[in-house]
Parts: sequence; structure tokens; C-alpha cells
Amino acid sequence: MSHRIKFLNNARSDMSCIEDHLSQYYPSTARKFFEKLEKKISNLEENPYMYPAYEDDPFFRKMVIDDNLLFYSVNDELSLVSMHRIINSKRDVNAEIER
Repeated sequence: MSHRIKFLNNARSDMSCIEDHLSQYYPSTARKFFEKLEKKISNLEENPYMYPAYEDDPFFRKMVIDDNLLFYSVNDELSLVSMHRIINSKRDVNAEIER
């Protein structure tokens, strides 16, 4: 069964910040990051459990994208994968994510 992908407001805000940051280097840097992100996320439609549960809060699953961690949750009843946050792995991740 295919799942729908939904970006929550915090994830959208994170994406905007990442785009602003990466665009400072080379114009193609942000584009390449988002192409990689899109490819990985598209795999979740058919296999939402392909990435491990987050050790500190198993409600979330964790996907690594370059220096960033994408936290998402799966609701099988609604066939929905919700993107919660995209956080640089050098930051205090536990302080940044919440249900």
C-alpha cells in the first residue's frame, strides 16, 4: 500500500533555512541537496520503514541526508508519512524535535 508524504510546517521551515544556507556557496549546492532529498523521500511511499527508528524517541524514524537528519513518522491507518524536521546533525537534535 502506498503512503502519502506530508511536510509539516517545521519541516518546511527547515527546508527554507537549508536552501538559504546552501545557496550561499554555489547555486547548484541547494538544488543537489533537494534532488537527493526528493529521491530518498520518494522511496518512503512504498517502504516507509526503510530507515531506523530514532533511538531517543521511537515515534520518529531517522533518515540521514549529508550532514542533516530528517525525522519523520508513519501512520499506517491513514497511509501517511509525515516529515517533522530536517536538522543539522551537529545541533542538539533532542532539543529541536517534538511530537
